[in-house]
Amino acid sequence: MAYENLVQMIVENVGGESNISSVTHCATRLRFKLKDDSKVNKSVIEQSPDVLSVVNKGGQFQIIIGTHVSKVYEQLLKMTNIQLNTSNPEKPEENERSSGNLIGRFFNVISGIFTPLLPALAGAGVLRGILMICNQLGWISEDSGTYGILSAASLSVFYFLPILLAFTSAKRFGVNPYIAAVIGGAIMHPDFTALMGEQGNGAMSSFLGMPVILMNYSSTVIPILLAIWIYSYLERYLERVIPKSIQILFVPLISFAIIVPLTVIVFGPFGVYVGEWIAGGINYFSEANGWLTGLIVGGIWNVFVVFGLQWAVNPIMISNISTVGYDRIVPWTAAANFGTAGATFGVLLKTKNKKMRSFSTSALLSIFFAGITEPAIYGVMIKLKRPFIAAIIGGAAGGAYMGGNGVISNAFVFGGLTTIPAFAGNTLIHYLIGLLICFVVSAVVAFVLGFKDDQEVKEGTIKKDKPSNNTVASKPVLSEKGINSPINGKVIDLKDVEDGVFSEGLLGKGIAIIPSEGKVYAPADGVMTTVFPTKHAYGITTTDGAEILIHIGINTVELNGELFTSHVHPEQHVKAGDLIAEFNLEQIKAKGYPIYTPVIITNSTSFENIEPLRFGDVTHESRVLQLN
Repeated sequence: MAYENLVQMIVENVGGESNISSVTHCATRLRFKLKDDSKVNKSVIEQSPDVLSVVNKGGQFQIIIGTHVSKVYEQLLKMTNIQLNTSNPEKPEENERSSGNLIGRFFNVISGIFTPLLPALAGAGVLRGILMICNQLGWISEDSGTYGILSAASLSVFYFLPILLAFTSAKRFGVNPYIAAVIGGAIMHPDFTALMGEQGNGAMSSFLGMPVILMNYSSTVIPILLAIWIYSYLERYLERVIPKSIQILFVPLISFAIIVPLTVIVFGPFGVYVGEWIAGGINYFSEANGWLTGLIVGGIWNVFVVFGLQWAVNPIMISNISTVGYDRIVPWTAAANFGTAGATFGVLLKTKNKKMRSFSTSALLSIFFAGITEPAIYGVMIKLKRPFIAAIIGGAAGGAYMGGNGVISNAFVFGGLTTIPAFAGNTLIHYLIGLLICFVVSAVVAFVLGFKDDQEVKEGTIKKDKPSNNTVASKPVLSEKGINSPINGKVIDLKDVEDGVFSEGLLGKGIAIIPSEGKVYAPADGVMTTVFPTKHAYGITTTDGAEILIHIGINTVELNGELFTSHVHPEQHVKAGDLIAEFNLEQIKAKGYPIYTPVIITNSTSFENIEPLRFGDVTHESRVLQLN
């Protein structure tokens, strides 16, 4: 679905972009903070077929969209310059410091820092590869102005990487990105690099009598990340203790005076040495046994992608490209990509389901032309299971070949057909052979292993049952397991919930539960389709096609995950009774939030009848809904 027209209509009728102070979203609705409510054309918004309802309360103008609200929100941010809002809209990262597990927060932060730079890194890398190929073919001389200009265009993103990372890090940590960029520029300024003289890295100088080990910080990654991380704490402290009237002068002044020296004395040398140790370790294992190292990385990389662990490795690859000019891990990630492509192709050849064939085709093209594997991984590999094994085997086989033949990449890119120029050089032929190995092996294995073709697209499918003369297709029917209560507590009628969006059935039919304890269990076997970042709402698609929304409390999105703990991640398969989340029931009530927990079937129109089976006290093992 295209959301441009919907977003344009919403912005125009909430008084325009200038009338919007901030916006966020929860599981079902956009939540605006407006400067002047009198400028809103509520009736126009309500008449839109894409809007379920409009609510204006608690200082928020809420537009109920449905469970696809995140897509509308993303489009809204693309089309406007509206400020994101969290419980502390000025400091988005501040809210993450005290919530969620440490590993999850780390990956989220790394992802937020590097994601904005990926297009620039990829584009510059491919340009560098094309330039190298043209030079090797004799089309462009290294001494020509054309080569010099295009070379500068392809290398500048890497040379000035500390400044770019300072900017994206600051935005991720919720502090002033321009002050951060100046900190990054300071450690690259000619006056600083001139202190090294002819000695280069390791030269000594001093600052207020303290010894300073001088380093060249162009193209480095770790030093500036450490510097801006510490600066984020310093800025928050300074803003608390310095009067607002003079912050514009003294916050940057003190920040520069503290962070820049601290970086060149402590963070810089530490970061450079750590980066060199990591690069040295990778090179050691690659040279000691490239076949084995390539096999392991090429095989396991897709598992990393599933759990988001690739964000811990991506900075290492970028750092290698920046400092030594090449990297050995990027080819192995490309091997994993083409292993996935081959397995997807095997599914495309074998499946008899038109919907899966169509999806496999689009997922395959996504890998070939953009190097993006997530559609194939989540929509094909994990759903059908056996092709995922085939992808791992193919990636391992091709990765081993590439590792054994010392394949390198000249840029950080996602492995696809369009990024082949990034691998230009003496090992290009081995890279191409490795890709072919990955693709063929995984395609053959996927085809031979097979999969349960009648189960491949259970999500949202319509099962053949008793045809009705009045329906276009028969309705899905839940298995005997049905839907259990996700929470121990008391079941009440959905109409009794103090929120019109739920009580009026705008999002679908269902029930509500008043919890007696702060635990949420999977109400049926299925897949977690939505795990909201604030952990207050969860979407599950059952193996029989029912789409369930569990919304803990009313307006609890405003807690920003503070009193919630999630035990699942998107696309995770769950069994009925699995613990998926916990929440502090008493503290949520103490903060004044209604604790009604709606349990909604968001695709209610797919069923002829949705019948509550009981009211009153239940446990999470009690069956509460029957769908026919």
